[in-house]
Amino acid sequence: MHKRKRRFLKKGENLMMLRAIRLEKAKKAEQQKELTIFNAITKCKLTSSEVIPGVNELLQNNTIGNLVESLGRGNKNKIRAEAADALAHIASGSAEHSNLIAKAGAVPRLIRLFQSSDPEVSEKGVLSLGNLLHFAPNLRDFIISHGFVEKLLAIIQDTNTSTLMLSHLTWVLRKLCISPQPSPPDDIAGILQALNILLYKPEAKILEDSLMAVRNLAHGSEMIQMLLGSEVVPRIIYLLEHDDAMVQKAAVQALRNIASGSAEQIQELLNHKLLPHISALMSHTDADIRCQVLWLLLNVADGNHCQRQAIMNSGLLPKILENLKAEAIQLKTAAALTISMLAIDKDRNLLCYLMRQGVIPEFCNLLFYEDTEVICNLLHVLSTMLDVDPSFTAEVTGIIEWSGALNNIKMLQSNENEEISLVARKIISNYFSGNAAHPN
Repeated sequence: MHKRKRRFLKKGENLMMLRAIRLEKAKKAEQQKELTIFNAITKCKLTSSEVIPGVNELLQNNTIGNLVESLGRGNKNKIRAEAADALAHIASGSAEHSNLIAKAGAVPRLIRLFQSSDPEVSEKGVLSLGNLLHFAPNLRDFIISHGFVEKLLAIIQDTNTSTLMLSHLTWVLRKLCISPQPSPPDDIAGILQALNILLYKPEAKILEDSLMAVRNLAHGSEMIQMLLGSEVVPRIIYLLEHDDAMVQKAAVQALRNIASGSAEQIQELLNHKLLPHISALMSHTDADIRCQVLWLLLNVADGNHCQRQAIMNSGLLPKILENLKAEAIQLKTAAALTISMLAIDKDRNLLCYLMRQGVIPEFCNLLFYEDTEVICNLLHVLSTMLDVDPSFTAEVTGIIEWSGALNNIKMLQSNENEEISLVARKIISNYFSGNAAHPN
């Protein structure tokens, strides 16, 4: 009896010892794991002066694999946050670095961090994913396929979501909408739904990034039509009158890209009363906003005759001319190109009005500006002014000679751009050759 009892006690002691040994091994394994993760994180906590490890070195040391593993739920929140931060650093190395991180399985784990109860963990997860998209836009649909848009919608619809988190998510959405792929992103319906929510937020930074997301999306007829068919366009036009200049600028840029579509799509945009809303912006104190508005008008004028006439009927031409006479070269060139597009119909009354407003000296001065598109368009307008009515000819040739642009036009006859050289030769041959007869 006593022997059996001793054997039982001894067996119990052995089991306890075994359990203790296993616990000790597990503890050491966990410590080793934490040390490995710590080393990986420490290696990747880079200052701006340090070089991000090369892809081969990262693969050899399994640095990325260790960091991705440390994003899992079984790890401490501090480790998860630091690992996400380290991955964000590595992603900034190159597109190859970012694609390597995605291939290692980081994307679904980073997305799971979004709804962590620890704000630092969720913030680092979002910022890390944003860096992947920033340096590797090709990951767009891959990230969407892991439920990013659904998670985004859930978070932005949650009234308890902090403004900081919303701001970070909107920044990631802005990056998501940049892509070298011509086709619309997967789950475009969800993205448009998210934008329609974010464009009504009061914070200027969230509005700016949402508008830039629309700007990034607005490429190609198919995507532009989707935007026009959504509810975001009226809201963007409304935001042209926002009191923050960065929001206004982003709104103009979004509309400029939407206006790069077909004449039918431009007309849909005009039907939303676009032109009356941009009149005040033509005199904005921010020269870059005025410049962006001019590029927007250039896209509208590139539509058809009715759309060019709509610009004139809105009383915008005097403000375009004001910007043509501005000192900033970017304003002068944008205004000149817009005017040249408005003049494409060769309307005699418009051309006469432009002459009386002093556009010819401004055009002649811009012929010295080394921009092929600008020079080509301005030569065409000058040629049209010379051709359209014999009564204009003496005045136009006189201004060209007086401005000193004649020598420049002569030099442009040998320009490597065939169209420029052709128009320049035509102007010189028809109107400035000693024995050339001016056409009737």
